[in-house]
Amino acid sequence: MRPLRLALAALLVAGIATLATPATPASAHAYLAASAPADGAVLEHAPELLTLTFTEHVELSASHVDIVDGNGRRYAPTSITLRTKSGDPVDGDTEEPEDVVVGLPALPPDVYHVRWRTLSFDDLHVTSGNLVIGVQRTVRAAARPAGPGGPAPAEATLRGVGLLGLSLLLGGAVLALLAGAANLRRRLLRAATAGGVVALVAAPALLAAQVAAGAGEWGPLLLSQAGSPRWLGYALSLAALTAATVTARHDLRRGLMVGAPAAVATAVCAALLGHAAGASVTTIAATAVHVLAAGGWAGSLLAVVLLLTPLPRRTRVARQEVAPLLRSFAVVASTCVTLLVVSGLWLTGVQIATVDALLTTPYGWLLIAKLLLAAVAGGLGLRTARRLRTRSGEPVVPIRTLLAEAGSLVLVVALAAALASAGVARGPRFDAAPRTVPEVSGQAADLVDAVAIRPNRPGRNVVTITVNDTRRPALAPVGGVSVVLRGPDGTQAVHPVTRGSDGVWSVAVDDIRTAGRWQVSVTVLRPGLAAVTDAHAWAVAGGAPPVISAAPLRPATTALAVVLLAAVIAGAVVSRLRRRRAYASGGDIAHEPDGSARGGSTTCAERTAGAASDPVEMLMNR
Repeated sequence: MRPLRLALAALLVAGIATLATPATPASAHAYLAASAPADGAVLEHAPELLTLTFTEHVELSASHVDIVDGNGRRYAPTSITLRTKSGDPVDGDTEEPEDVVVGLPALPPDVYHVRWRTLSFDDLHVTSGNLVIGVQRTVRAAARPAGPGGPAPAEATLRGVGLLGLSLLLGGAVLALLAGAANLRRRLLRAATAGGVVALVAAPALLAAQVAAGAGEWGPLLLSQAGSPRWLGYALSLAALTAATVTARHDLRRGLMVGAPAAVATAVCAALLGHAAGASVTTIAATAVHVLAAGGWAGSLLAVVLLLTPLPRRTRVARQEVAPLLRSFAVVASTCVTLLVVSGLWLTGVQIATVDALLTTPYGWLLIAKLLLAAVAGGLGLRTARRLRTRSGEPVVPIRTLLAEAGSLVLVVALAAALASAGVARGPRFDAAPRTVPEVSGQAADLVDAVAIRPNRPGRNVVTITVNDTRRPALAPVGGVSVVLRGPDGTQAVHPVTRGSDGVWSVAVDDIRTAGRWQVSVTVLRPGLAAVTDAHAWAVAGGAPPVISAAPLRPATTALAVVLLAAVIAGAVVSRLRRRRAYASGGDIAHEPDGSARGGSTTCAERTAGAASDPVEMLMNR
């Protein structure tokens, strides 16, 4: 029987395929990318529409906008619709929106605070914020782009319960494949079934908690999400995997035939319920591998602890029965830990933008705590492996070390649930600043113009323009110059430019209120000739200086993942070749002069111990 070997090989191939496919940094969490009018905009006339552009898609039914003027008077939006990137309106229940377009009532001159709140379409996380606009009033922007929020307590708790149940389901099933005694196998499958039931109960509770966090009329949204392919697929695949553990109690082969594809489907659907939703296939595959590997390691230790310390003492399993099982699990645990590290490094680069994002956000802090606890659990696992490797007498099962390792892994799973419930450390706050240049120039018709903006940061700036005619003599003198500034959110302002005594045209502007990519259009007027316009792309620097470093994490983490996986594969190949050579040399039995055998011969007990240390060989010899 080779099911475990095939499963481990499939996981390894998935890990290699994950690293071989280029990934795009994407996440399901929606952040506000821009608004029109922009935060801090000063307008001569009240706008009729407010457009909120998000980095990801949002739920229309959970979108709320509250408008309050300087005296505390509230204004209700006249409409809230979704619009695609092309500008066409869409039905938010069936298509993916790009913008939230808010119809505004007639607003008299005043200062207005706009508070918005919505749910990300993919991960159902709450995203909210506020902005300030002035109608014939001077205002200041409300805040810099929002960073990732912390985990929601209710969601994190329910997600943690579900992940623990799924881990026990996966780990118990893996140990059942390694168990030699039928009685021990049945108890492991019983524990796995209990984990599956817990995960099945936690799933709808988690969905209800996420939808309810959006407030408003969440009943229709709950029904539509419950019938969506990802939630329905997760429930069905999880139920199939749980049923497979029940079947395996009586027919291991049939249970494995159903359980193996169900486990893969469950891991993929679990990935789609988190930050990997809406991301690339590579990110989804890496998350699924991470889920399977975590379940194989954490769930197996949890199942062992449940076997050794059950409440009814009469059902407690003797330590001597568990020792061979733990020795057989060593290879599986090593594979799971390797895949966890490789996929974890890959996902870290996808979900965390920069070094600052790692060190200054709740998501980064949770990840650091998770890594430290996982390292503690790994150290305890190595200690257990050394204790079980004794060659004299009965192997010692360090129950206290097992309890400590299992407890550490339970905390790791809880932190993983908190990570999945928190906003990822990406978004406009951590976007790389556009490369700025001191001056741009271009030619339109027979004119060459050059534009400079100083100090080129949000706030008051001075725009200077020089215009030269390429013809000699010039067709006509320059009679006037105007400049149009178009912001990243689409808002624009027109300014006439005054000519100085040195022939340079200049104007002071207060319209540049946000950093990012702008467009500067210069229009030159000459008597008797058509106006000439030249447009330039312009980057405005801005944002707070980096705390530690604004260097992106993805190149470093991806390189580490590739190097680690290559090292592990090379080590496994070398180890396998050495074992084959040792086995081949051990087959030649030399005889001493007294007739006794020596050389490579092994006793039956030694061969049994060697097989027990390799679960693959044990399964093949069954």
